[in-house]
Amino acid sequence: MQTATPHSFRHQLERGELAQTVRAAKVGSDLILLDLATDGYLLVPNCDDVRIEGGTVEAPMDLMLELAASELLQSGQARHLRPPPPPIPLLRLPEAPVSKPSVADMAAFAVLWADTVRRKPTIQTLARQFADRQGRRDDLAAISARVALFRQMLPCAPAVGACLFQAELLLRFLNAADLDAEWVFGVRVWPFLAHCWLQVGEHCVSQAPDTLAIYRPIMAI
Repeated sequence: MQTATPHSFRHQLERGELAQTVRAAKVGSDLILLDLATDGYLLVPNCDDVRIEGGTVEAPMDLMLELAASELLQSGQARHLRPPPPPIPLLRLPEAPVSKPSVADMAAFAVLWADTVRRKPTIQTLARQFADRQGRRDDLAAISARVALFRQMLPCAPAVGACLFQAELLLRFLNAADLDAEWVFGVRVWPFLAHCWLQVGEHCVSQAPDTLAIYRPIMAI
């Protein structure tokens, strides 16, 4: 995580396009940039006048020059359509009936865990890997039942990792049953934290929704 020098906003705003691998979010008066090419975050404080819309940024010339020098802006006028990430989910999944994992469930979980734990992918790699995945998001009962099985087996794994690992493992476990969810990345500042979770519309899939209130979504896969 890097922090850029604060800027004065008494100058005329300039307009430019963020590089294709850069995502941005305003958190209060602060600007957070996620560079998928380096798997790193940049915090620019005191950005009241900076405006972000999709991949377009409007900011003072000194900040634009700093972003360009860091290769966070693209050359040319082409625009990349970027649908905004979904809002923070507010609802829990419906309660799933109690069911023990079958032998097939445990075998599938073990294979996915072993394959997931051996890799250390970047967010950009994960975005490419999961870009064309298939799966249903319209059956909340089936998703809830699958998540309940996952939660029973996860504590038995030799290592469970942080949020990135658990979200990938759960998403792959859902995909194996022809189910799917949106993989959302969020940030907060002071202190800076980055986190990710799975959601389907307004329903949080991977954790209790009230634990996400401190985050601002910055991108989704």
